[in-house]
Amino acid sequence: MKQGIVIQGPTEYYKELTDYYSQFENVIWATWNNESVTNLNYIRSKNIKVVLIEPPTFPGYMNVNMQLASSYAGVKHLDVDEILKVRSDTIVTNLDKLLLRLQGRKLSFMATCKVNVRKDLAYELEYYHHSHDYPADNVIYGKIEDLKSMFDFQINELLPIPPESLIIWNYMVNQGMKFYLSYENMINEGISFFTQDCLDENVEVNWLKREVNLVDWYKSKEVYDY
Repeated sequence: MKQGIVIQGPTEYYKELTDYYSQFENVIWATWNNESVTNLNYIRSKNIKVVLIEPPTFPGYMNVNMQLASSYAGVKHLDVDEILKVRSDTIVTNLDKLLLRLQGRKLSFMATCKVNVRKDLAYELEYYHHSHDYPADNVIYGKIEDLKSMFDFQINELLPIPPESLIIWNYMVNQGMKFYLSYENMINEGISFFTQDCLDENVEVNWLKREVNLVDWYKSKEVYDY
């Protein structure tokens, strides 16, 4: 089973991510065609392939279209069986151990929130829900065809829906699954979560933009089920 890594998004943290992810095979960075040439040349110098795309005209709520476009471009250009998709401000430590655990999974996210954890992000998406749903979108793992199915769309209106909820909605609808963001339903549909794997292997998911290890954050907030 051939695995690869897609880094998607701008190159603000180009050196930190390049120096780390260049130690792995089959790595692509999908970003915008107006990024710094200096940044892009450094990434290429470390044998990471760069895919340049035009930024979407309409970014969408919380830049969801930007994430979708760059994620899909990276997945489409990587010739492997399974992919770890990471945001370009996120470093996953002990990744060699985590990739071994994730191998063979159809689609896997870090965590899922329990019901009523947060009530400030209520929204309508074919049903009314009162919590901030996770599948988290900083790091996603899955078979290449499943990731293509999830990221291959754009929205043309400002829907106040968290991007992580919208992308899993698109995936589940395309796969003919019942769309309901609950841990039990997603597990029953073959979707898995790897927060426990991170804890078992001492993996950190360092979100550089927020200066937080998301594994510790989820654990301390108790907003997930395994």
